[in-house]
Amino acid sequence: MTSEEPELYKEYPQPNEAEVAQAIISLMEAQMEKNSAPGKTLRDVHSKTHGCIKGYFEISPDVPADFRVGVFSQPRRYSAWMRFSNAGGFAPVGGTVADKVRDVRGLAIKLLDVPGEKLLAGEETATTQDFLLFTAKEFLGARPVDFLDLMKAVTANKLMLMWFLITHPAMTLVLLKSLKIHTNLFDLQYYSSVPYALGKLAVKYTVKPQVPLTMPFPRPATPNYLRERMAQQLAEGEIRFDFLIQVQTDPCTMPIEDGFAVWDENESPFRKVATLILPKQQFDSPEQMKCCENSSFNPWHCLPEHRPMGAINRTRRIVYQAISEFRHKRNQLQRKEPVGTDPCS
Repeated sequence: MTSEEPELYKEYPQPNEAEVAQAIISLMEAQMEKNSAPGKTLRDVHSKTHGCIKGYFEISPDVPADFRVGVFSQPRRYSAWMRFSNAGGFAPVGGTVADKVRDVRGLAIKLLDVPGEKLLAGEETATTQDFLLFTAKEFLGARPVDFLDLMKAVTANKLMLMWFLITHPAMTLVLLKSLKIHTNLFDLQYYSSVPYALGKLAVKYTVKPQVPLTMPFPRPATPNYLRERMAQQLAEGEIRFDFLIQVQTDPCTMPIEDGFAVWDENESPFRKVATLILPKQQFDSPEQMKCCENSSFNPWHCLPEHRPMGAINRTRRIVYQAISEFRHKRNQLQRKEPVGTDPCS
């Protein structure tokens, strides 16, 4: 990466990142064209929507002084829009996979009515702030090129995938650790897995359930049992998660550029800064599910104080915007961020 001694909170961009991003875009667009018709194009990654929940992101009154920047600068309750999803791509038929398949689950959070100029080109005046997390502590590639190689193997054939897994033991181990059968999305802890700025600091995020809601595997297991359990629980009452932050304290043992690096919680524990509140509600109406499917989540929908960091995030800046534009264009939809506190405005 570099011969110089790494520094706290510092990034180390590489010269080929733009080329890798364009290769990922080309591969994703080809897969989306192959697996779905115009007007019915799903995301290439996180393609299955379990549901979008309306709720609140409540900033704690006792946020540590060095964390009081951006949306955490003062106690406030933001309206929020939260998408729960799988992390896998398309099934051979139908565009989605059954919930019983081993996978990583995602949680994308969009805060609404957030003042201030944002970083994403062309959307500087948007009033949204996104946080993207999923159930794996590690990203599924140490570097963007590793993720590209994995995508090439997955989209080629089973023989190529087997050869890739044999020749990339580190990625195979991460996949084996990350791909799990889940029984309840409200029982899971979600991680940013890659770093973000918090003012001058470099941090990672996690979202942790306040009250674990462990459930046995359903029998029989319907294809959408995770959504059905979400609907059942939110029909009965509210769900709460804690939003916590972990600060980089050592640039060598807690690197910014390595997507596989898990920062030691004993060295730097997570500290709570907000509460994610999912009120009692019905979320699975056709109208809300459609709004959810048409939503766009991007870690670069953010204030400068929360700038995404590291190679994975720099690649996301190029890939996410291009793929979102491609998907909306194929579906003949206008791509826009919500205005005010209504996520479907």
